[in-house]
Amino acid sequence: MSALQKLPQSMATASCYGSMLSCKADVFVPDQFPVGLRVLVVDDDITCLRILEKMLRRCMYIVTPCSQAIVALNILRESKGCFDVVLSDVHMPDMDGFKLLERVGLEMDLPVIMMSADGRTSVVMRGIRHGACDYLIKPIREEELKNIWQHVVRKKWNENKEHEHSGSFDENDRCKRGSDDAEYASSVNQGSEGLLKTQKKRRDAKEEDDGDMESDDLSSSKKPRVVWSVELHQQFVSAVNQLGIDKAVPKRILELMNVPGLTRENVASHLQ
Repeated sequence: MSALQKLPQSMATASCYGSMLSCKADVFVPDQFPVGLRVLVVDDDITCLRILEKMLRRCMYIVTPCSQAIVALNILRESKGCFDVVLSDVHMPDMDGFKLLERVGLEMDLPVIMMSADGRTSVVMRGIRHGACDYLIKPIREEELKNIWQHVVRKKWNENKEHEHSGSFDENDRCKRGSDDAEYASSVNQGSEGLLKTQKKRRDAKEEDDGDMESDDLSSSKKPRVVWSVELHQQFVSAVNQLGIDKAVPKRILELMNVPGLTRENVASHLQ
């Protein structure tokens, strides 16, 4: 990962950056990274917006400035896949920065960095609860902006890990199906007696699997995956706000949400 420390002097194109994270097991980072990082920066303070834009361009990023949160959300919706990270102010008149953060997280799943002169712990924690990957206190230094690329890499790294984990289950399923098919073909060749033996073996194996499932309720691979819709996420956020960050534990959040089929493990995973 030594290539992460290199920052070339020449500007690269966005398409050059687009191939940056094409990997399987590890995140491949070419020498030009983070040149060409595509940043959407949102701030209703025009002076602050221009200063941020200049600093980001000096970092060799491709910058799109926007002074209205609602306009920024529309740009993201109409240009999906055209940005790598969003840098947004917290307090804006047309749309609260936390609302923008929530919509981006639900619709685009992009890393969002919040920024504000308000550094109160309660405000920072609110940003974390809504899914901010970082919170920068104004005035922002250029050295801080040079490192925002790490959130893009970290997110892609996590996605790759999840994909590999999911792929391993698919491979196991394919192997099991292939073994079953071979076993069935062998039984047909042996006649009806072999078929009866195979069917009995399968019944025994199924009963054993059922027993294992009952005794291992915590196995995530045997539970249906919960899809966190906008409405479900809103219920989750309301429950957390009602309890307060200090008392927002999975069990109490689950009780307040009162959603059939939702488990404590689902809530704990979403809370993290």
